[in-house]
This record gives sequence, structure tokens and C-alpha cells, in this order.
Amino acid sequence: MTDTLKHATSTTSLAELAKAHAHTAMASTAGHDMAHLERVHRVAMMLWEQEGGDREVIEVAAWLHDLVNLPKDHPNRRDASTLSAEAALTWVGERMSSEQRDLLFEAIQRHSYSASFVPESLEAKIVCDADRLDALGAVGLMRTLETGGALGRASFHTDDPFCTAREPDDGVFTLDHVFAKLFKLPAMLHTDAARRVARRRIAVMEDFLKALGDEVGHPYSR
Repeated sequence: MTDTLKHATSTTSLAELAKAHAHTAMASTAGHDMAHLERVHRVAMMLWEQEGGDREVIEVAAWLHDLVNLPKDHPNRRDASTLSAEAALTWVGERMSSEQRDLLFEAIQRHSYSASFVPESLEAKIVCDADRLDALGAVGLMRTLETGGALGRASFHTDDPFCTAREPDDGVFTLDHVFAKLFKLPAMLHTDAARRVARRRIAVMEDFLKALGDEVGHPYSR
């Protein structure tokens, strides 16, 4: 460790250093940028206050969980969380205990929806829940629209926008992502605190869909 880094770590928390590292090291993509990390960190801290766990692990994982950030349509997208976990451990080095390093790796690797990992530790569950909550509510809808636009997808199926008589295809229609993935997330949350937040955010999304249905002539009901 350099003298400069030794001095920095004596006056700056590891979580603050992780935030600064993410700012310089993470490649931003649609829906995954520093604003996303800020929100995930804030919600993770709220969940930690109610659920407990190792605060330092949760904070550092929240800042570093997207270090290797591949686009949604990248062929290796499923590997991104494992690559992020490996990169985070390399950066952390010996500034965490062996137990904390194990928890950090799990919290980052297992937050991913696409990789289908199941978090086991409380720290991993909190980081996973905070990340998934950011896909719900008003921000979740904005991220969905931003990502769909960046990938050149149509906004919605004009004859069946809410997948009433067809299977959702979010590779073609942006709004289909709500039905293909987002509405499934509340059942996949791990903490009671996160589930309470999810109920409020789902209600916001349903209000939006009802308003959209009224405007396009296809009433929405769930």
C-alpha cells in the first residue's frame, strides 16, 4: 500500500473510497450509472437500519456491485456480477478481514437477477434487495424506458401493450420488460423491509399503466 493510500485510509472510510473508485472505474450504461449506485446505497442503508448486518460490507458492496458493467444485450451479461465481485476483492485487498471479503464477494456476485444466484448472507440479501428495488417504481420505469431506447426497442405493442393475449417479449418491446421481469421482483425479495417498499413502488407502476391504457385506448387491469 502506498504512503498516499495509507494516509487516505486513515482519514476516509473504506465506503467513501469505494464510491470514489466506482466513479472512476465503472463504465456506465443505460440504467447503470453513478445515480443508480447512489440510490442503491441509500436504500441499502435504509434496509440495514431495519435488518442489521455488517454495515461496511453492505456499503462497499453497494458502491462496487456494478464495477464490471456490461450492456443488457451483451453475450456475457450473466458473468458481470462475478467479474464485479472479483474486481472488488482485488481493489479491497487486505483492507477487509477474510470474513468480510467472503461476504463482500457473495453480496456482489449474488445480487444479479440474470445470473440466477441466490444470496444466503444477510449482507447479500440486503444488497440484492436494494438493487432490485431500484428497478421498481417511478425510477424503475424511467430506467426501463431509457434502456429500451438505448437498445432501439419499440415502446410497446400497439394492439396488446399489456401482454393480455401474448407472452411478453422485452427483446422487442420496452414495456414488456415490466411483465417479463419487474412485476416478478417483489416475490424474489429477501427482507421484510424491502417487501414493504416494493408494495408502494408497484402501486406507482400500476397507476402509470392505468394512465397509459386510458391514453392509448387499451384499459389496463392486473
